[in-house]
Amino acid sequence: MLSQLSIPGMVFTLDALHTTKTARLITGPLHGHYVLVLKGNQPLARTAAQALLTGKDAEWVQTTAVEDDCGHGRTERRTIRTAPADDELFPGAHQVFRLRRDTGALDGTWTSKEIVFGVTSLPGDLAGPEHLNHYERSHWSVGNRLHWVRDVTFHEDNSQVRTGTAPRVLASLRNLGISAFRLAGRANIAHARRDLLDHDHAFAVYGI
Repeated sequence: MLSQLSIPGMVFTLDALHTTKTARLITGPLHGHYVLVLKGNQPLARTAAQALLTGKDAEWVQTTAVEDDCGHGRTERRTIRTAPADDELFPGAHQVFRLRRDTGALDGTWTSKEIVFGVTSLPGDLAGPEHLNHYERSHWSVGNRLHWVRDVTFHEDNSQVRTGTAPRVLASLRNLGISAFRLAGRANIAHARRDLLDHDHAFAVYGI
């Protein structure tokens, strides 16, 4: 699919499923960039990134960015640090990064911590830690706005429909419903579903 696109200069955010082949395609003939999270499917690259980014916070002040956010009944802090890298770590690599996500209650008490490592073809003069923080957050917004809504709000994973094309039809109907709510200006899909249980209200969303 990527090979059919004209993407010079575009930045792709990818999850751990993608491999070195995808990275070579993006940075080679397509002349684009990637921001990719390293997980268990790339153990050597992840270990190398972790080694490059090890150290106390005070040693990384110049290449660290911190972003705080508050919403949905919780507080989140995203701290990212970066270090230079090259092709020996990953095809087309220019930087590696360590992203720490701390989440907690609104009273400021931190209750959980997650650390992930990643790599990008963007050099430091094009994308500092603030930019990489933005790219990673934008990547997860896709999952939060669609996949999470389908899995949790619409309980798609619990569906018992398995026959023929029925699962595809129901998935299309869920996407249609989500899109209709978004076009109607409803940011919270769960609230929208509860508000529009009345058929007349639901038809009004479509202008019927």
